[in-house]
Amino acid sequence: MSTAVDFAARLIDPRAIAAAGHSAVLAYVSPSRPGANFGAKPITADYARALTAAGLDIVSIWQYGKPGDPTPSDWTTGFEGGRRMAEQALATHLSLGAPQRAPIFFAVDEDISLAQWNRTAVEFFRGVNAVLGTAWTGIYGHSRVCAWAIEDGVIGRHGDVSWAWQTRAWSGGEREPRAVLYQRIIDTPSEPGPLIDGTRVDVNDILAADFGQWSIDRGTAIPPFTELDRLGPSHSPRDGARITNFLLHTQEGNGTAESLAAYLNNPANGVSYHYTLRDAVVVRVVPEELASWSVLSANRFTVNLCFAGSRVAWSRADWLAIDADLRIAAYLAVRSAHRHGYSTEVIAPPYRVADGIADHQYVTRALGIGTHTDVGPNFPWDVFAAHVASFTHTGHSAIDARAAATPWLGARRTDGELPTPDRLGRFAEFEHGYVYWHPSTAAHAIPTAIMTKFAELGWETGPLGYPTAEHTELPDPRGTAPGLAQAFQGGTVYRRAEQPAHWIHGAIGTRWAASGFENGQLGWPASDEITHDDGVYQEFEFGRIYWVPDQIVALRNSGDPDTPLARPA
Repeated sequence: MSTAVDFAARLIDPRAIAAAGHSAVLAYVSPSRPGANFGAKPITADYARALTAAGLDIVSIWQYGKPGDPTPSDWTTGFEGGRRMAEQALATHLSLGAPQRAPIFFAVDEDISLAQWNRTAVEFFRGVNAVLGTAWTGIYGHSRVCAWAIEDGVIGRHGDVSWAWQTRAWSGGEREPRAVLYQRIIDTPSEPGPLIDGTRVDVNDILAADFGQWSIDRGTAIPPFTELDRLGPSHSPRDGARITNFLLHTQEGNGTAESLAAYLNNPANGVSYHYTLRDAVVVRVVPEELASWSVLSANRFTVNLCFAGSRVAWSRADWLAIDADLRIAAYLAVRSAHRHGYSTEVIAPPYRVADGIADHQYVTRALGIGTHTDVGPNFPWDVFAAHVASFTHTGHSAIDARAAATPWLGARRTDGELPTPDRLGRFAEFEHGYVYWHPSTAAHAIPTAIMTKFAELGWETGPLGYPTAEHTELPDPRGTAPGLAQAFQGGTVYRRAEQPAHWIHGAIGTRWAASGFENGQLGWPASDEITHDDGVYQEFEFGRIYWVPDQIVALRNSGDPDTPLARPA
């Protein structure tokens, strides 16, 4: 069974988490409460990118208050508290690069009763629903809390499971069968959790293929399968090599996914794969950030999957008889490509050297390494490629759907969609703007008025990254027309009517927000950040904000000298 860790004390080295055999991190999008100083509350965008680079999935969680603390438990704040915290959670969630179509789990971290649930806690979750929508609201708590949330319809569900993360604490041995996560190991002074990179963690069993991770495009149904962890010692380091290919293999035997994994876990046998697959059971043998022993000198830059029980001599009919497993393999290949940033192109015979998804024979014929010919001449590449396309081309339909819902874009100018340089995103040009899509951010339209600044900063490869929301019109009583604002992974672009657009982000952006945004004492941004001595400053309509390490000062123009602007209480 795959496992995820959660922790708050500090940002643990993602490579150490992966090396410990875990496949995901349940990460906080909530700040530390007053008087606390948790290094991982919230995580940072850089840390999220490091987790993804290490092959780890990420799930968003929120917990601010604490039982018995001057800052009360979140659930006690009722509807208005739920709405307020959901707004904060969503803003941080999106700023970290998480997609909108992913849940945020809100914690009920104590043994509450049904009366407390009905009187107060359910109203807190209805407040969360008002911001996130029920579909993207999740809950953490004991078995009964999870069941109450499901029964009252305040958390999302997909298929037979719901966005419920059950903790072992206060559950009395009961298990909620509709949960997607189960907190099995809880770090306490009397029962410490495992140590990773010097920090104790909680350990959670992953109970569903979709457990709320950011990496999934939920516009396409995930094929049903069971994923098991049987991690063993048959692997080597990648030594910094970039992953470029996902490769398919045959077993040339009659094993099951689990029996083949057991064989691979004996280093004396000298062979291993990252995954084995048969009859909708996927066994993870080697973490993707390590190299399996599959394709000789190509091990360092490949991810490898073996169809247990398969043979090179199979006919096309034999392969089509396991079409459900072909679809699962296609999903795993696309998931891997999205994690590591390589192409999802299917490279079928006669082959060519390129990033993408192929088989062992590609290594022999295109790369000139070894003599293997699996998966064989009758593998249905057309069917497999269609499965891959069903997972990779969701961006195309998402762009079309966004365009259809955004009539101000006008006529389409791009024939189809174009890939972005990272090979993960896509975009299309329209008469009055663009639509950009990325698996972590979904599809969003950017009006021409914002595009000028987006282009000036290097498009999506620059510090802004991809858009994370639609643009907003901002009333401007002092202007000639409404202004515009649009959020991106790396900050927000503001454009006042008939004025240049400006980028605001980081500590200066946070300080400006505290002053009341464009309606506060500083007014609208009037420049981007400007380097000054050992720091930076940014001009605003009525003042400046200066930042140097460990200090930030806001000044309102009021003659000579300017007046320092006090922080709001």
